Amino acid sequence: MYTVTFEDKENSPLKTEKQGVTILETALKHEYPLYHLCGGNAKCTTCRVFITEGLDKLSSRNEREQTLADRKGWPSEIRLACQTEVFGNVSLRRIIKDNKDLRTVTSESKSSKTGEECYAVILFLDIKGFTAFTEGSLPYDVVFVLNRFFQEMSEPILNNGGGIDKFIGDGILAFFQMGNKKEAIKNEENLKKAKQETMRSAIRACLRMFDQLKKFNLEMKDRFNFSFDIRIGLHAGNVIYGDIGHSEYKSQTVLGDTVNVASRLEALNKKTNTNFLVSDEIYNLIGPSLSVNKKVITKLRGKSEKMTAYSVLGFKDSDSILMIQKSLDHVLENNPHWIQGYLDKLRSFVKENLNKNMIETEELLNPNEFSALIESIIDKLGNSESLKKEILKLKSIYESIGISKKELPKLVPILISTMRENLPSEWNATLESIWNQVITDLTIETIEV
Repeated sequence: MYTVTFEDKENSPLKTEKQGVTILETALKHEYPLYHLCGGNAKCTTCRVFITEGLDKLSSRNEREQTLADRKGWPSEIRLACQTEVFGNVSLRRIIKDNKDLRTVTSESKSSKTGEECYAVILFLDIKGFTAFTEGSLPYDVVFVLNRFFQEMSEPILNNGGGIDKFIGDGILAFFQMGNKKEAIKNEENLKKAKQETMRSAIRACLRMFDQLKKFNLEMKDRFNFSFDIRIGLHAGNVIYGDIGHSEYKSQTVLGDTVNVASRLEALNKKTNTNFLVSDEIYNLIGPSLSVNKKVITKLRGKSEKMTAYSVLGFKDSDSILMIQKSLDHVLENNPHWIQGYLDKLRSFVKENLNKNMIETEELLNPNEFSALIESIIDKLGNSESLKKEILKLKSIYESIGISKKELPKLVPILISTMRENLPSEWNATLESIWNQVITDLTIETIEV
């Protein structure tokens, strides 16, 4: 005989004589109130419980429960009562006890996160001088400029695998989670490498934000005779991630001390006359690869111990993604119509190698759209999922003008020569090697998708 004990104000031990009976079946047999809106078929999560003792006395998650658990980010202690069989004494807590709890749970969407702890790099950004702009501008202009600013600053975050948590006034809270977590936690070396890669992605995003700011300010200076600056704080550590808010107005957000530290590092920039501060947690893992111009020992508000922050200028070692992105920026700055040169070479290639004339498909190669697609692919090199979508578009365009998969490798030197021609003063063996490697990798992906 086994005992299933629900921990309430007064513990409710429910006895079961049959091995392998589910928690829900045991509760119903004893008329214990346990919500199960779908009738115990794993089509909802209202019967979820939290196991406090005896987790090893329960059946493993079946496929249906595991699918829900993975989607919602449940820890091992949260189980679906309707799917969990009992093989020993267990103690647990109901998660949904009344109609208010029920309303909270049933408002969750399929992709809702019900709470998980994870390691993440947290980015806090704030605009310097935006208050002065709002005081002398029309409300429409303030909203327009702020939305445009958020668009420009968000792209580097998303393009490097990050996520936007929220926009706070004139600031941004963003986060970067480790990819391939199962592989990362296998051993210490894997975990360290995963953390380092996540930090590099976050820093690359920050550096690209400063690049975007330069372009943004050129427009703002021309249209509003105003320019902006940004301050960024970056910290890494464990955070709690989940859907927070009213049952009808929830949003996924990150919580915890790591978020607070990143926010205070952003604010510290003002006192230290810096723009981009990272914590010692980040510096201790990837410090040798960073170019730093200032070291600040400080005691952050709410912290008992002092910590060291570092003002980052860029990467000390070469970051191939960042180098390619910056070099394309220079091409666009010096020759906005660079794509025409590539298209001319593409026409010659099609005529000489495929015995075709591209004139009949010329409308499929809008220069502006084609240039924008190439720019988008280069911008998204740090986000493999987004990159695949753009590569599919490129593959479709090449196929439309008769270039098959087996011909794609022949286009690599054509694009490289176009870049070389448009960067005569900056082009060198290192940059050519990086472009060649990245374009070759992209070509292989294009063939395989």
